[in-house]
Amino acid sequence: MSLYIKKITVLLIVFSVIITPLMPYSQLQAAGIIPLDGLAEAEKLLYGSVPDKPILERVSDVEQSLYQKRQPGSIVERTEKIIADLFETTEKSPSLLFLFNTVEWAVSGEIGRASLLERISNLEKMVSGEVNEAPLQERIKELHQLTISGKEMPVQLVKSSDDQLIRIELLEEINSKTASRGEKVAYQVKEDLKIEDVLIIPAGTTGELEVTEIKEAGKMGQDGDIKIGFPKLTAIDGSSLEVAIEAEAREENESQKLAIGASVLGTALLGLPGVVVGYFVEGEDERIPAGSELYIQLIEEKEIRGIVLE
Repeated sequence: MSLYIKKITVLLIVFSVIITPLMPYSQLQAAGIIPLDGLAEAEKLLYGSVPDKPILERVSDVEQSLYQKRQPGSIVERTEKIIADLFETTEKSPSLLFLFNTVEWAVSGEIGRASLLERISNLEKMVSGEVNEAPLQERIKELHQLTISGKEMPVQLVKSSDDQLIRIELLEEINSKTASRGEKVAYQVKEDLKIEDVLIIPAGTTGELEVTEIKEAGKMGQDGDIKIGFPKLTAIDGSSLEVAIEAEAREENESQKLAIGASVLGTALLGLPGVVVGYFVEGEDERIPAGSELYIQLIEEKEIRGIVLE
């Protein structure tokens, strides 16, 4: 290697070392350094939404909810710990979400629709009549001790199938006149989803669909048009599962006339993974009312830990 090339190489390395700390957080996220997607999932689970705050403040707020103190390490390490504690279940240690989901399901028979903090407070009032002010991880363990500790709740590792149907209900209306691209619309699972005798997605589990394309009804008879996709759905153990509307779900929707609700019998379900297109009377806006039911399905094979039902 020539002396000139060596000098250029050294300059490039020095430049990269200097410039990296100055990169905006959006670029750091794109580089995969800080797991901001996981942090956002944790915030949506805990609070119901992602706050518009600096990253350090967001991490500190979540730590206050979970532990009531700052955790050691860099912002990357602290964020990774939050994600692991909330969502990652191992053979020896259930995630906080898995533990609470198990308790809530055992006590009430379904999963609550509110944020995790609200769900925990509601269950504490139901069980003891008062809200515990301890850190969230301690509150969940306390609820477990008060309710189902001592009763065997066997956990089993199973593999999901890519054609299992899930019946869901929309919790909000979608209207091509008022909706916007990227808008999230909540839904809930209507029936327990099991693999043989193992519960993997309890009734009441909530998810979101996303409006991927929107077109208002126009003049000259142009129809309103909505396309929706389905981001991942969270299983009882905290893992994420890919869902969509594919062949099995389309057939079930058509056979039961559940193509986005009984009022939309002319709806056409296209053969695109996770996408639905509604078709209405000429010149009218498309409206999918709250309470509409339809089937989606799992579209991946993945190992999940669930509760073995007797």
